[in-house]
Parts: sequence; C-alpha cells; structure tokens
Amino acid sequence: MRATAENQTPTTEDEGQQPLGEVLAAAATELQHAYERGLLLETAILDLIKNSPNAAPATGELQHLDLVLQHVHAVSDFLGELARAGGNLGAVSVTEALDRVKLADVRDRLAGTASEPKDIDDDILWG
Repeated sequence: MRATAENQTPTTEDEGQQPLGEVLAAAATELQHAYERGLLLETAILDLIKNSPNAAPATGELQHLDLVLQHVHAVSDFLGELARAGGNLGAVSVTEALDRVKLADVRDRLAGTASEPKDIDDDILWG
C-alpha cells in the first residue's frame, strides 16, 4: 500500500506497504501479548519463590521483571493510542522491518497475514 501525496489515502500499488495506523496497532497488540505472557511468567516465579524458603533475595530481583512488564505495557498503550488517534497516517514500507523479526508468527501478525497468538500451553513450558 502506498499513500498518495494529495490526500494521504493508502493505495495498494506497492507490495510491503501498510497503513501506518495498522502498523502501530499491530505493534501495540504484539507488545500487549508480551505483557500478558510476562504476567504469567511473573506469577509462576512468585509461586516458586513462595515455596522456596531461601528465595527471599530473589524477590527483590523480581521487581526488575515487574518494571520491564510495566515498560512493555506503557509502550503498548502509547502505540495503541497513536494508532487510534492518528486518523489516516498514510502508509509505510514494512518489508525491511519485517525482515528483522525472527519469530515467524510475530512477523506474520505484524504483516497482517496471521491471526492472534494461541494461548500458552503449560505443558510446553513445564513439560
């Protein structure tokens, strides 16, 4: 998709181009998924700490994970609001940026060619 100079309306002339609002929304959604999975990880770690008598020092380190999760959530909200408030932002080429994304499912969702991620299967994480 490509934005025309006159009205910034996205067209589909160039492969690899997506409306900027859609790109921002997709990035916000991916960060939200990372945040939600991080919360699951944080809960699992807290459960392990509660069951370990010598884990008190690790509790302080867990605050770093909480800070990272807050950071991810804040950036997700920021990008989501830009996507919602931006109106017609034109289009950008995403091909080179997508080439940098190593996780195929994330790359496909950012490209708009895949569905929402599946829920995490605890058996995958914990055997």
